[in-house]
Amino acid sequence: MTFVNEYVPEEDIKKYGLEEINQCYGKANVRPDWTIDRENDIYLRWIMSGEDEFRNQHDFTFYWKGTLIFVRLRISNGKVLGSRGWANWRLVIMNLPEELQEKKPEIITDLKAALTVYKDFGVYSTLVEHTASFEF
Repeated sequence: MTFVNEYVPEEDIKKYGLEEINQCYGKANVRPDWTIDRENDIYLRWIMSGEDEFRNQHDFTFYWKGTLIFVRLRISNGKVLGSRGWANWRLVIMNLPEELQEKKPEIITDLKAALTVYKDFGVYSTLVEHTASFEF
């Protein structure tokens, strides 16, 4: 399994219905980006971050093998120092459908792998070195 950060190709915008997903979440239709594992049909997309006391809270859509899952995460500790950084992610909400509950350990493993590659801001990250840790 290999995740990569990239801009979403035009054909994938249509294939995955990203414009419709953006409308559901009030996200502008700017050039979309994601962290994707094409081989396993999994992607992670940042939707929005909180403000003020919720500034460390981040909402994502996590597409896992045909199912779109809403995920809210909080960075409980993290820092960027030049080209290095780290983040400790805490799971706040994962809207996992009942039919996928038995796959939850596998889904969590894939989510952690995607977040590790995502670093601090996916395709926009300038970090050379990044460490991700998890409280879930």
